[in-house]
Amino acid sequence: MELKNILLKLLPSMEELPLPDWLSTEVNDNGSVIKSYAWRWNNLRRIRLCELNLQNKFIAESIVIYPDYNYIHPVFGTEYVECGGRRFFGTIDFHPMKMDEDYINKYINNNLKDQPDREKNKSNIYDLDKYFSKKLWIKATRDNFYQEYLKSFKIYLEKYIISTAKLNPSDEGDGHSYQKGYDYHLASTDPAYGILKTYYNEEFADKYINTFLFDLSKQ
Repeated sequence: MELKNILLKLLPSMEELPLPDWLSTEVNDNGSVIKSYAWRWNNLRRIRLCELNLQNKFIAESIVIYPDYNYIHPVFGTEYVECGGRRFFGTIDFHPMKMDEDYINKYINNNLKDQPDREKNKSNIYDLDKYFSKKLWIKATRDNFYQEYLKSFKIYLEKYIISTAKLNPSDEGDGHSYQKGYDYHLASTDPAYGILKTYYNEEFADKYINTFLFDLSKQ
């Protein structure tokens, strides 16, 4: 799992944030491992990383990065999933908080103008019409494309760091409200719920998704 190494290289001075009281950085149980991390950096209020290896049957890495509440800049999100060594899925995006043309041009098209528009408009997992941009990097195959994914992840993350470093009063707005809506939507559609429920239990799945993965979803 390489996302953490790339993240620490590009953001070397992140400040570690506390996890929920009930959650340890590493949870080992019956051949399954869950690693959870959270940091902040400059005007990025929360950078959370999850690494899952559930008995080598379901392996996943995901990162979500939120700007400070006073900005309406997109949220950065990415994940790479391996299911039983037979199916592979990856996404990377600047998740838009609004879908109007001015917002999309300013935050998506301007920052990702050299990236191709996505070819997929439908997903079996996510509603791509809500909180996903046309610059979404998405791929699903039966072959492992992890190295290709890592190259794109680094490109998108570098662009996100540059774009958020330029935030100014013209970018201000009710970021808290938009981010809460994003968390609620993603938490309610995340397939990790069913997987965590299967390998652990319903209480663990609910707490992990709603107090760590998307911690604004029920606030």
